[in-house]
Amino acid sequence: MTLDSFAENTVAAELTKYAIWLLSPLGLWIALTVFAGLGLFGRGQWRVHLLVLAQLQLLAFSLPWVGDSLLGRLEDEALVLEANRPLPAQVDAIVVLGGGLEGRFDGVRALPDLNDAGDRVWQGARLYKQGVATRIVLSGGQFQTDPRKEAEAPGMKMFMLDMGVPEDALVIEDNSRTTFENAVRTRELLGERARSIALVTSAFHMGRSVLWFEKAGFTVYPVRTDIRVLNESRAFWEWLPKPQALDESTVAIKEYLGRLQLKVSGAYETGGSQ
Repeated sequence: MTLDSFAENTVAAELTKYAIWLLSPLGLWIALTVFAGLGLFGRGQWRVHLLVLAQLQLLAFSLPWVGDSLLGRLEDEALVLEANRPLPAQVDAIVVLGGGLEGRFDGVRALPDLNDAGDRVWQGARLYKQGVATRIVLSGGQFQTDPRKEAEAPGMKMFMLDMGVPEDALVIEDNSRTTFENAVRTRELLGERARSIALVTSAFHMGRSVLWFEKAGFTVYPVRTDIRVLNESRAFWEWLPKPQALDESTVAIKEYLGRLQLKVSGAYETGGSQ
């Protein structure tokens, strides 16, 4: 599958999001519980087995050591990537991927809200202030579920301006909905002359992002942010199931499924290049 043919398939992006959600721990819990309730896989003992499986998988993915193990592997990979590709003094552009904030919402949220990955925006501004590049691409759109909600890129722009980055240094890309589209649309905006980029995104997201941006023809220098797994010592009760661990597991599973999709597309076989 070529970049152009995949980009034309807008329906596939939305279907992929829904499929990944269905395969998340909470999605599986809902699906298995519904199947058991409707008796789709038989009644009696099979129904009990499905209900038990639904509870056990949700419990397992809520354990901190499970979430840390799944997410930690991705973050460790990003650490190695960053170490093997040290950032040069200058690149053609800094690219900050969306995911670090929630956009404005008409009548409800007057300003964008930073989330756990909000340091993506801060790190991008920091690199600009260090003179790494004269342009920053802010790449992040949204699924059109509600037209009142603003895309991420304009929200990132607002924070960048507040941190002293001049407006003429900002390149806004507010149409992408996936990492693949981030890469393709960034290439379209920067043109073929731009070769090297400092890619700013969460550590767990870095491996897949590097592959897509290399496939779009960039030389990529990773800049990790949003590092969640610290491998710190914990008291016994901190290893008990908790919502934060379920969130870590969900984020990691989503990323692994995204990599599976990338592998099916053929980018892994080509080593991430065109």
